[in-house]
This record gives sequence, structure tokens and C-alpha cells, in this order.
Amino acid sequence: MSTTNLTDLQYQIQTKWSPVGMAELREKYMLQSLVSKQYEGEMRFLGDIVRVYQVNAPSSDFKTIGTDHDSFTANKLSMSYVDLKADKRAVSAMKFDDLDDIQTIVEPNKNPQVRQAMIHDVAGQINTYLYSLMVPSTSAPDHTIGSVTTLAETNMALMREDSSLAHWGDEPRYCLTSPQYYSDLLATAGLNSSDYGFNDAARINGKLGLRRYGFDVFEDDSVTAASLISFIPSALLYAAQYELRWKISDLHAVGEFGYQLSCDIVFGAKLSIDGADKCYKITAAA
Repeated sequence: MSTTNLTDLQYQIQTKWSPVGMAELREKYMLQSLVSKQYEGEMRFLGDIVRVYQVNAPSSDFKTIGTDHDSFTANKLSMSYVDLKADKRAVSAMKFDDLDDIQTIVEPNKNPQVRQAMIHDVAGQINTYLYSLMVPSTSAPDHTIGSVTTLAETNMALMREDSSLAHWGDEPRYCLTSPQYYSDLLATAGLNSSDYGFNDAARINGKLGLRRYGFDVFEDDSVTAASLISFIPSALLYAAQYELRWKISDLHAVGEFGYQLSCDIVFGAKLSIDGADKCYKITAAA
């Protein structure tokens, strides 16, 4: 194929795959879809910075009628912020012997396996990184419970109490559990039987979960070790480009015959203000 056709194919893939790809990216793993994406600014290129603001709660005077009710002291506006930098790139790439091989998979509904496999690769990298940032506070308050070989009602009750004492507020409370812990939940009558009032369900990305102790609990098979992470959306901040970038290159310049197709997205993520107090972890590790 000519260079012109290569350019045309690049344009077709970018315009046809990116809209579909972003939807698939969000659906692959749950954590990315549940954390906060509220920020000011745009994240378009590597190094871009967006800012997340928080108004700090004021502390005003309590008044008594007939004594000091006719005066007040105004609080100066106090704000905290977190800067979120686009300093991460998730990328997946494949090699093809001929450009015709790529041409046959351009249409979104035609042979989607290649596109889906590459997006799954990218989504997995983002998911792993987001999990690595979810590090709860271990002192004042301690938001970790260790050495839990079998998840029990007492663990869930303590987690609910601790999260409420940390003022998690009215935000949705989510739990993502390893398959082992999720099986423990299903095997515990006090956490699963309708006799105890548990006959409701939560749904995220088409996946059915359990609503227990004020948490929407979902199984996450990307977690292999026995563990559970609970959080509210504002615990972790995440910002990414508006679309995936797809690029096709001729490999002749590097002494190879064939073509390379890559998919990448630039993003940034970090714990929010007081983010360590807004997440909680239960694990089998000591």
C-alpha cells in the first residue's frame, strides 16, 4: 500500500476506534469508573496539570439570644487544592506483516478481538496503577485490617464503623473484593441470606454486586491475593485524555518488514486531600 493509504488507514482507525475504545476502556475494570474525575482544566498532553479544589469547613461562633446574638465574625475563605499531573502513559502495541491485515479490522464491529485485546492491556495497566495508589491511613485512624484469612461479619462491621468515624459522609461507599473474599461473603448467612434482610443488589458496569453494611460490594477478579479495598469516590483523583490515540507505523526504517499498531492514553492520578482517610483495606497479609 502507498503512504497515502497508510495515512488514510491511520485516520480511519483513530476516528472509528477511539469513540468505541473509550467506552470499552471504562468498562474493563471497575476502579477506574468509580473514582473521582472532578477537576478544573484540560488534560490533553503529557505534562498537563489540572487542579482539584476543596473548600475547607469554617469554624463560626455559637450565639445566645439576648447576650451576643447581634454580632458575628466572618471566616476568611480557606481552600485546599491538589494538582494532578499527566505523568503516566499506558500503551499497547502489535506488529502486523501486511497493512491489509490491519485494513480488515478497521470497522468497529468487524473482528474486534485485536482492538479489545489492546484496550484490555491498556485498561489493565491503569487499573494496576490506581490500585497501587489506594494506600489507607495506618495511624489516627488506622484504616487497615490484616491477617484476615476468611472475611467475616465482624470485619465488615468494624470497617463500617471506622469509615463513619472518619466522616465519609453521603458519598457512595464501594468495596472491591478479591474472588476469595467475595466467596466468603456468599458463604456467610449473616452477609448473604434474605432472612437477615439482604435481598438487594447494586450494579456497576453491568456487574451485579451486594449491598452490605452500607457498602456496594463487587467482585474484582483483577485482584489475585485475598484482599478488599473500600473507598468513596473522592478518595482518589483520576484524569485522562478525552480519547485513546491510535498510531500505525511502517517498520522499514528500523530494518523490518511490516507495520506496527499502537494504542496509548496519557493520564494522571493521586490520592485526594485526606485521601488516605477515605479508603480502607482488609487483607490476609499480616
